[in-house]
Amino acid sequence: MVQVGSLLKVVDKSGVTLVRCIKVLTSIKSRIAYVGDMLIVSVRMVNPRKLKRIKLLKRKRYYKGTVHRAMLVRSCVMFKRAPSILIKFNENSIIFVNKKRVPLTNRAYGPILRELCMRAPALGCITRFMI
Repeated sequence: MVQVGSLLKVVDKSGVTLVRCIKVLTSIKSRIAYVGDMLIVSVRMVNPRKLKRIKLLKRKRYYKGTVHRAMLVRSCVMFKRAPSILIKFNENSIIFVNKKRVPLTNRAYGPILRELCMRAPALGCITRFMI
């Protein structure tokens, strides 16, 4: 369950490793975020080695304390796919997106749900593993 103040792992190519949730944007209940919901997050930790690989103009975007929009890709809460099929991940993970739910980077690491790729078609083309 992701709510305001939760620490989340970033699984895209931006160089950011850890963020904190500031606000849940799209959810049925405005306090709790589930897989596929939009969040506003603040950068807490950056990997300097990965950040050096990014172009200089885009590098300023990901410094500590900057605020971004993100989409929740994996959650520790059970996701119900069909009758008697439940999927649960070990971590809460996000990727950075813009207002139209298009990812800012061209790669996301790790598995992503099939239903999420159908809801946001721009996500389906960057994933390598779909569950």
